[in-house]
Amino acid sequence: MKFVTLPSFRKNDSLVQLTDLLTVVPENNWTWAILDFYGIGHAPNNLSMDDFEKLVRSSPHGVFMTWSELNEFSNSLEQIYDCLIIAAKSPQDIRGDQLKKEIFDNCEVVIEMFDSTKWSIGAKEKALMEKILSVY
Repeated sequence: MKFVTLPSFRKNDSLVQLTDLLTVVPENNWTWAILDFYGIGHAPNNLSMDDFEKLVRSSPHGVFMTWSELNEFSNSLEQIYDCLIIAAKSPQDIRGDQLKKEIFDNCEVVIEMFDSTKWSIGAKEKALMEKILSVY
């Protein structure tokens, strides 16, 4: 999997949101896992954002979501400061020990935000990567 690093702001100074990136990913039945998260918005399952962030940090394999749950969550966010979100074909492909070492062999998509300044994006399929890059 190849990664591309892109600034969090477009040339017109608009912020690239997670929801912008997800709009070009086709509907899927992958397992999505949030392995790291720090941001502003509404957390899922009526949790406070602070409690959600603690849950993410304490979960060895991340917080699992379906495609529709991830989209709903992304639409409720105002800004992401840091995150690591991955997609895999099945929950068994998500191994926290490998992912923390940045071994993404079993992942279909990897989305990272670093310190509100840049996105790092990887996709197993070249065509999907090109669609994600079209957001810029």
